[in-house]
Amino acid sequence: MSERSLAMSADDAPHPVDVVIAAIETDVIRGRILPRMRLIEDHLMEDYGAKRHVVRAALTELERLGVVIKPRHRGAEIRRFDAAELKQLYDMRAVLHRAAVAAMPLPPSAEALSGLEAARASHESACAEGDLIAIHRSNMTFHRLLYGLCENQYLAESIRLHDWLSFPARAYGVADEQALRIACDEHGEMVEAVRRADRAALEDLSVRHMANARRIYETKFFARGPRA
Repeated sequence: MSERSLAMSADDAPHPVDVVIAAIETDVIRGRILPRMRLIEDHLMEDYGAKRHVVRAALTELERLGVVIKPRHRGAEIRRFDAAELKQLYDMRAVLHRAAVAAMPLPPSAEALSGLEAARASHESACAEGDLIAIHRSNMTFHRLLYGLCENQYLAESIRLHDWLSFPARAYGVADEQALRIACDEHGEMVEAVRRADRAALEDLSVRHMANARRIYETKFFARGPRA
């Protein structure tokens, strides 16, 4: 979601660009838009009832976040990772997560812990309701608050950007009931680890938590299945 969305009040209508971004995200999660499938502006305009400049701006924002790429002579498409790229991406995410956990002053303030618990509950509620975009966005919010506890804005922002970069791989876990149940359980374990100031448990969870969505992507797109 772009920065302007975060500043909107509850009574404001979402910006048209954000509406198209959310629609594209939802179609990726549902498997309607697959990696390397061309994102043709005319088709997106028709599908989402949007004007060309709105669709173009949405694609530009998703390209900035690393979700969309524009190979020469092919136009815009959702990023697809090969096995080596996926391993490198998840290795980097693990490095960032461990660094954030190591830097966190534990336990955090009561206010920070309350905000994290509220984000966990919001994600759990979205999962119960089956609202795919709400599941995705509330999950992002939970992790933004969790890793924001490191109190290093550059590290936290790097984690956020890698969360977006990994969205084409993570997306398939959003619509998987078993993966969601595990994610909700692990979110609860993370909150408890933060509450207990159990850094070792939190570090383990911060890496293990990424495994299910990655495994779903590997099974879906790599003929030989998951890799170690």
